Amino acid sequence: MGVNSKNYFSQNNNRKYCGASQFKAFMKCPAAALAELNGEYQREESTALLVGSFVDAHFEGTLDQFKEAHPEIFTKGGSLRAEYVQAEKIIERVSRDELFMRYMGGKKQVIRTGTIEGVPVKIKMDSYHKGKAIVDLKIIKDFEPL
Repeated sequence: MGVNSKNYFSQNNNRKYCGASQFKAFMKCPAAALAELNGEYQREESTALLVGSFVDAHFEGTLDQFKEAHPEIFTKGGSLRAEYVQAEKIIERVSRDELFMRYMGGKKQVIRTGTIEGVPVKIKMDSYHKGKAIVDLKIIKDFEPL
């Protein structure tokens, strides 16, 4: 069975293929990255990661499922936490940008595998325009360095 959306982040595929996040993790701390691959350590989902995933889910068309899977994004009263209200504002704003929406109008969450310099790699593209563009959506808090 090949790599698909259900098994993309599985321990088996993370061991078989290197992804961008895994590469960055090894650059930051090889011991922690290896422990994660071995199932001995699990990174916490940060608010920043969840906000990015929220926006990704919107453009992927899976926001309802995302909200259902992540009750922590809601207050006790049932409304979205402030960070996700801000994410909705980001979505509203970028949705008015014609060029941005053309780039996001490709095939969503396309998975490919291959080899770079002998290393098996995997990629999940946010929006793919065959022969034209690979779009990787990023939401950032600020352009200024910390």
